[in-house]
Amino acid sequence: MAWERRRHPELQADLDILLSDMCTEWNMCAGVTAHDLLKDGKPLTSKRFTEALIIAEGLKPEDETNMVRRIKRKFVQRYGHSVTKKEYQG
Repeated sequence: MAWERRRHPELQADLDILLSDMCTEWNMCAGVTAHDLLKDGKPLTSKRFTEALIIAEGLKPEDETNMVRRIKRKFVQRYGHSVTKKEYQG
């Protein structure tokens, strides 16, 4: 299955598309949601996104350098190094 290229006009829904792809393609299915990632209102960075996914899987980011790189790369390709609801343009 290929990565979803369509974009949603709302950041939360678009992040859920990316998270669904992470689950389908890389079996990263620990239940992190876009709501969880955005609820504090702070910019979502590639680092914070990546750490949230890795930790939710019960792993340590420092032990998963290859996976950390892959996740960060996917985030940056889609959003840049950080994104906010206000800045996002789907």
